[in-house]
Amino acid sequence: MDAGGATTRKPEAHTGRQALIVWCVFVALNLAINGTIPFVLGQDMRAWSASPLHSLLYGFVQYGIMFLVVPLILIKGWGMVRQPAFLIPLCAAVAAITLWAAARGIAALAVLALAFLHRRFDLSGYGIRSSGWKGDALAVLFVAFLAAVPAAFGSAPPSFDLRSAVPAGLDRWFANPAATVENLFYFGFVAQRFSRSMPRWGVPIVIGAMYTAHEMSNPEYWYVGMNFILTFIGIALFAAIYLWRRSVVPIWLGDGLGRLIGRLL
Repeated sequence: MDAGGATTRKPEAHTGRQALIVWCVFVALNLAINGTIPFVLGQDMRAWSASPLHSLLYGFVQYGIMFLVVPLILIKGWGMVRQPAFLIPLCAAVAAITLWAAARGIAALAVLALAFLHRRFDLSGYGIRSSGWKGDALAVLFVAFLAAVPAAFGSAPPSFDLRSAVPAGLDRWFANPAATVENLFYFGFVAQRFSRSMPRWGVPIVIGAMYTAHEMSNPEYWYVGMNFILTFIGIALFAAIYLWRRSVVPIWLGDGLGRLIGRLL
């Protein structure tokens, strides 16, 4: 029985190690892109963080390759990913994500490409699924509430201006890769795999810590005074919601809705 149990647990532990290795490579690349490259080029780190070259490099390497291509290869297998029907939309998604900062709105093509790939090849293993619309709708409201909370405690009075609120929501849904591939990576890939090899209650804490460490490795967030404690708490709660629904879709929808509501507040 012990031998059988070890055999059963081994693949689960292996997938968890895979996710951890991918994340470690991502963080190493993050440090290189945000620190080593500007040092070698002799550029000011703050100016480099806001430069078009940084946006292109970060979009391609981190959002495109590490958050999208690598997880899909590990989930679906290289044999499937290299098929033209899969590879061409995937390349289109990577191109759109790479150019997202230079051509605002082009990242919507990545959302469409992912929708096509899911319909054709089933990306439920990447967190694109539904466990029932009622529970998912409730999860959307939870996420929207969490996303809107910081705005509710801001100093500015409520505006209730839909002309600025709706674009803010649409921008989060379709124009910002952080609301698509970043959520897919941390929840649909890393949290999903960690949940198979470690206690479920510990997964949100670990994901929150990993995400916060990732944000802390980017000097841009230090410049704007990001509250890393709130970041940890928010991502840990998002991860808990993912483990409840096993779907990234409610997080994606709720995040955009929260931005819309937050702009109203």
